[in-house]
Amino acid sequence: MSYLTNFELIDGKQRGILSIYILHSLKNKPKSGYGLINEIKDITNGTWIPSKGTLYPLLKNLEQEKLIQLKTIEARGKHIYQITNEGNKILESLIRQKQQIVQKFIQFSKLVVEILDKEENDILNMLIKIRINSLEQTSKQREEVKMILEDCLNNLKQLEKK
Repeated sequence: MSYLTNFELIDGKQRGILSIYILHSLKNKPKSGYGLINEIKDITNGTWIPSKGTLYPLLKNLEQEKLIQLKTIEARGKHIYQITNEGNKILESLIRQKQQIVQKFIQFSKLVVEILDKEENDILNMLIKIRINSLEQTSKQREEVKMILEDCLNNLKQLEKK
């Protein structure tokens, strides 16, 4: 069964966004489970804080699958994890599936838009279309897209002042 917020990677398993983020984060720098929780809290501006009961079993599973490994145990038993070569391969396979990820994000966004009222639907649908279109541009065109969007943002800020 394919879940909207999961992605099938080269190992054939469905991976949720939290598992993928853990691999991504540990690729950047080894850290503890507590460090991961705080990092996610910061990135989401406190709107999502994974519970210890969610994160620590996931770390254990990733370790059993040899996607991450224990680097050190610090004072007071603090476990510091790092990504393994196998974990890097899984993460790289995800990056190669960029279009699949974007499509799942779009489908999820459509569900959210459907729940909201009609006025917001029109604007959110347009934002989704802008996002899709901007991803289809070449890197040279993306610079122009950025300029267009900056102009749009400035125009919206002018509306606030009226």
